Amino acid sequence: MALASVMYPLKNGSPKASTTADITDTDTQLYVSELSVLPAAPNLLVIYTSPTVWERCKYTLKQSAAGAGYVNILRSGDEWASSTGSAQSFATGAKVARNVFKPDFDAVQANVTDCEGRITDCEGRITDCEGRMDTLD
Repeated sequence: MALASVMYPLKNGSPKASTTADITDTDTQLYVSELSVLPAAPNLLVIYTSPTVWERCKYTLKQSAAGAGYVNILRSGDEWASSTGSAQSFATGAKVARNVFKPDFDAVQANVTDCEGRITDCEGRITDCEGRMDTLD
């Protein structure tokens, strides 16, 4: 059975890279100094210059496993968020990382709740079967 919510892989230690080109608020390709800091696509990343200036994006394509390159990012949707509420521009040198985000916690919480519901359903079916077995005795 599939999980209720997608859980994207994380990277131990949340390693960081930096942007190698400016990005405007409408760009959908993000050029990064080291792609190995990001797990395989699709996944989430954050672009930031400080704890108060950031943008979280889903990326759908990663050019290669390692080295400098680009990722294709989505700048809208349920998994997107920003410190300002809208897409932002970032200068070359902004930090890029795969950190733990609110959607990660939300996915874990939704999947635990889903599993609890399935367990309760199974327990009910077992109780029903036990009742039928008692009737057969």
